[in-house]
Amino acid sequence: MLDQALDHTLILIDPRGRVIAWLMGSEKIFGYGADEMKGQTIDRLFTPEDQERGVPANELEIAARFGRCEDDRWMQRKDGARFWAGGVVNSLRGADGALAGFSKVLRDRTDTRGQLDVLRNRADAFAEEDRRKTLALGRLAHDARNPLTVLANAAGMIERAHPGDPTLVHATQMIERQTGFLNRLFEDLLEVVRIRAGRVVLQADMIDLKEVIEAAIETAGADVQKKGQRIEAAFPTAPIVLEGDDMRLKQVFVNLLSNAARFSKAGGLVSIKVTREDDEAVVRVEDRGRGIPPDLLPHIFELFTQGEAYEGASGLGMGLAIVKEYVELHGGTVQVRSDGQGQGAEFVVRLPLTRETVVPALTVPVK
Repeated sequence: MLDQALDHTLILIDPRGRVIAWLMGSEKIFGYGADEMKGQTIDRLFTPEDQERGVPANELEIAARFGRCEDDRWMQRKDGARFWAGGVVNSLRGADGALAGFSKVLRDRTDTRGQLDVLRNRADAFAEEDRRKTLALGRLAHDARNPLTVLANAAGMIERAHPGDPTLVHATQMIERQTGFLNRLFEDLLEVVRIRAGRVVLQADMIDLKEVIEAAIETAGADVQKKGQRIEAAFPTAPIVLEGDDMRLKQVFVNLLSNAARFSKAGGLVSIKVTREDDEAVVRVEDRGRGIPPDLLPHIFELFTQGEAYEGASGLGMGLAIVKEYVELHGGTVQVRSDGQGQGAEFVVRLPLTRETVVPALTVPVK
């Protein structure tokens, strides 16, 4: 095996870093013969940059202290050509525990490095394309609001010019509802663009999470009442205070509650439970509605997902994308769980607590 293995190299090194055995595919991979390497340090196998940084000696030092040193890096052949190597240096010790030397095993992985570079370049290209699309959508949303404002004003003028006309009242009210709906969509889209462009600055202050969620319940209540649904909330007996932007956190929970109501049946129940787990505030929003297909779960927080996911769903699917962006701006996380279609869904928001306000919590229901 030592004579015939050509895709790996095995080098035995004494405690001073000098080669004492040049085995397996060492000559094929590096181009040096055994007579050229025995007694020499392993420095010449490294690139000039790594030699200047002291990488060869550092590898042996780490292996001597911790038993092994594993890394991937560019190495250099006899003719100066470079290749990407994945390898490990192990320390070798005698029965008395004294350091006897090192073994270095590596493999030429230039093909893998090339594949990684291709994938990285593709990922960068996709990210740039996504950035351009997001900015273009932002410009579209910004420009579209002007004609919508004109339409809404025109509807108001018609209504004032012909007060009491039942036909015109119905038409103008319909125009006002639809222009208002589009304005909200475009404002959501602009907010996503602002967040991704790094132009959103949190107005952070010390806030009581219960007060934020109660305000969200009041705002989302209109959507819930339309379908005869109800919201049940549970809070700790002691307050949970954290540093955050109360308006944006309120929007997080308005979006989650409205989303739960939208995909639940008439007369259904939406629950929101607040607890403390270690140094985090945890908010769970649960419904017993339509549920989420398994193939959609990894993409549920992506922009425009909703439009593809649910037949007949209104909106552009930006609500959950905004939830994710706002929560992450606060240093938190949001996850979703669903056992599939018809099994409901649970969204879990975790927000970091300030150390001064971490208190024990007992959950009591509040309707």
